[in-house]
Amino acid sequence: MGQFLALYGGDILVSVLILVGVISVIRSMRRDKKAGKSVCGGCSGDCSHCTAHHSK
Repeated sequence: MGQFLALYGGDILVSVLILVGVISVIRSMRRDKKAGKSVCGGCSGDCSHCTAHHSK
């Protein structure tokens, strides 16, 4: 077990850090969506996303 950790400990640590980062981004995006936040911070019609949304 010690030899395994010596060989792959760095890879495991980096993988865990990346996984934690991805999970935190997903949680943040879900919270923003539930709070009604959009890509441009609100549909004021100023950005191309909102213009396309309001033209329908």
